[in-house]
Amino acid sequence: MWRRLSGAWRKRLDQRITKAGLAFTLAVLLTAAAAFVSANNLIFLITSALMATLLVSGLVNRLSLAGLEVEFHPPEHLFAREQATAKLVVRNEKSWMPSFATRLQSIHADGLTQPLFFSMIGGGEALTEYAAVRFSKRGRYRDNSLEFTSRFPFGFAERRARVTLHADVLVYPALEPKPYVEDFLARVEGDMRTRRAGSGDEFYRLRPYTAADAARSIDWRSSARQGELHVRENAQEDAVTVHIVIDLFVGEAGIEWLESALETAAWLSARLEEAGVSYSVRTQERVLEVPRDGHLYTVLRYLAVVEPTPYGATHGLERVLPEAGDGYVLVLTSDVTRVPAGVGAVTGS
Repeated sequence: MWRRLSGAWRKRLDQRITKAGLAFTLAVLLTAAAAFVSANNLIFLITSALMATLLVSGLVNRLSLAGLEVEFHPPEHLFAREQATAKLVVRNEKSWMPSFATRLQSIHADGLTQPLFFSMIGGGEALTEYAAVRFSKRGRYRDNSLEFTSRFPFGFAERRARVTLHADVLVYPALEPKPYVEDFLARVEGDMRTRRAGSGDEFYRLRPYTAADAARSIDWRSSARQGELHVRENAQEDAVTVHIVIDLFVGEAGIEWLESALETAAWLSARLEEAGVSYSVRTQERVLEVPRDGHLYTVLRYLAVVEPTPYGATHGLERVLPEAGDGYVLVLTSDVTRVPAGVGAVTGS
């Protein structure tokens, strides 16, 4: 009960009294009591000095945290449960007063893994720091909150000032292999090795130009649009295609199952992209074919924000499955009865 009351009280305050502050306050009270009992003018002067010190400490502490702003620049690609480095720019908007002994930390578990400490931020100065960040789950993080804390100048109280970052941070699913997906990948590994640039008519991908490429292979239209030379590659007619089908109806399995399925799809997509294999990711909402509709990060951006759908047992996966005989098919579903017969590979809960 005491912990609950203490926590509720602290949330209402923007500062926390430290042990040193409690000891100093007790000393002020004892000195004031002695002054009134003894009627000694010297003790009254000491009491006044102690109270003035306490008031000045609170004022300077408040002014030190005033006017601090943060710019948060996350890395271009962030994966869940993976540590990355972000850029932070801390700016002191007060041109006339520095900020001393300031600590910057995340309010929630996601975000900065370790607090940042600034011994001094000069008036009107902007400091750039690089810090480790980590997010536990995929998704779009909005209005991430950071917190400045400071005990300057005497450590009697720790004052807090919250800063809300109005910027979206997109976190991809974690790239962690699952045993059954590794088995599936091993089954098609032989055909994956044959996926190379060929002389067929079907477009495969655009890649940066190298000195070994012939000039006739340059795609001048794409090169002009992107500002650098790119080569157009066509696929072999017997190329392997892998289709990853994700059932967004989670049923009784819950959201935990969907998170695992999305991580499975993300890891497999990364492996297929690395091997140069064409693949597709299919759900009841959308079909993404790579390289026709984009690249790996196009798929990861979609997997980062996809949510369960209310499709019930009457809405199966027939309409999103590829045509029969069109490459390998991996279906990720929590209920195998929703998958039509004849599908190459199925993973259940």
